Amino acid sequence: MPLFHSPFLQSELGEKDTLTNRLIQFIQRNIEQGHIVPGERLPSIRELADLYSVSHVTAACVYNKLSENGYVQSKNRSGYYVTKQPILPSYTQSSFNPDWLLQHAYEDTSPHIKAGGGWLSEQQIFTSSIQKSLKYIAQSHLIPSLMEYGDPAGLRLLRTDIRQLLERRNIHTTESAITLTHGASQALELSLRACTQPGDIVLVDDPGYCNLYLLLENLNLHAVGVPYTKEGPDTDALLKIQQQTKACVMVTTSVLHNPTGTCTSLDKINKIKEISKKTGLILIEDNIFLDLAPVSQPCLSRENKSDNILHIGSFSKTIGPGLRVGYIIASPAITQKILSYKMSISLTTPQINEMIVHNILKSGLYITHLSDLREQLFQSQKNVSNALKSSGLKVYSRPMGGLFIWARFAFDVSPLKITQMAAENNILLAPGYLFRPNQAPSQWFRFNVTLSYNKKLYSFLENITRTYSHK
Repeated sequence: MPLFHSPFLQSELGEKDTLTNRLIQFIQRNIEQGHIVPGERLPSIRELADLYSVSHVTAACVYNKLSENGYVQSKNRSGYYVTKQPILPSYTQSSFNPDWLLQHAYEDTSPHIKAGGGWLSEQQIFTSSIQKSLKYIAQSHLIPSLMEYGDPAGLRLLRTDIRQLLERRNIHTTESAITLTHGASQALELSLRACTQPGDIVLVDDPGYCNLYLLLENLNLHAVGVPYTKEGPDTDALLKIQQQTKACVMVTTSVLHNPTGTCTSLDKINKIKEISKKTGLILIEDNIFLDLAPVSQPCLSRENKSDNILHIGSFSKTIGPGLRVGYIIASPAITQKILSYKMSISLTTPQINEMIVHNILKSGLYITHLSDLREQLFQSQKNVSNALKSSGLKVYSRPMGGLFIWARFAFDVSPLKITQMAAENNILLAPGYLFRPNQAPSQWFRFNVTLSYNKKLYSFLENITRTYSHK
């Protein structure tokens, strides 16, 4: 087939995508556009592998994914054929809510261009060190012991590593104050369970972390938004809201905020601590992007001497999203509650995951990796910000790093309609209303700078600008 000799790998898709995904998208797009017709036989697995110098395993994965997505079907030992009518995902108004972003964005059938995703791209995952750590574990005699339940607080070796890592940021703690968790999501759940009762009011950033709103709802807790500015939570509004609600807990992200990418200023941090001290408000600092910021970046937990501040961290945003290793730092009384809830929900956390992280930190390569990753993200912020502006969007604030840019069209649109149109073009967008308590209206969209390297994304955004800017 002449079509399969096309130099698409260099010309049609961004170099940041994986070879497997580029092959899948190439074939799917040509089926959708009618260049490959229903009933047509595709190259064999061997032929596809030879054409693009990939392994037979990769070629088989391409066809398996195309089959799962409804584009091709295998006929008894005669090869793969294009189906008569591709089965494409169906998106309705009820699709685009926090549940959808939380669950379906991770599914194989979700849009291929995941510009609104919340995780590192495959290229930023610390693959080499993960491989070295796994090799070390495989060649050691540790596997039998790592398969046991282990310490309820988590692997002590890793807790020591975390203490030493945080010391570089003037965040002082002890191993006994650190509880390892199954990612930051579990850390948030355990912290909230330890600090609240069903029916309590919890203050949250507005806009803020969308998955948190679902968690609060599931825990029968009531979210009240505190306006989030370019310098962090509006502390004047926070004081008034706290006086009115008598909330017991506030959850906030002070470093590389999700979704805006901004950092809370030192002045705001000091005022938040003052309000916490005066009103007894417990602060849960969800700082999973902390390692992506310079060590000098202030945060609530820095030089902290209060028992009213819990610190949540994670390695999913720096090593790999599937590793699922997070942690909580809390006072002794709260730590005991956290451990009790952790044991009742999941017993202990996987020691093998924790040992992988420990080996990476012990190797000394993690600090170098962070330096490289920060530089990559800084450049990505610049490139994506410029591309969004060229496509007709306004950028809220260009962050110094991290994953996210908060941007909107220069004119009002229907975010739901734009998100639906994007999904029909195999693009995942994250509309701003998902990041507000009770899905309050918003004209903003969150873009992940590591997942937004695709010409098709910007062509789509430019088309929206041309179509709707004069209406």
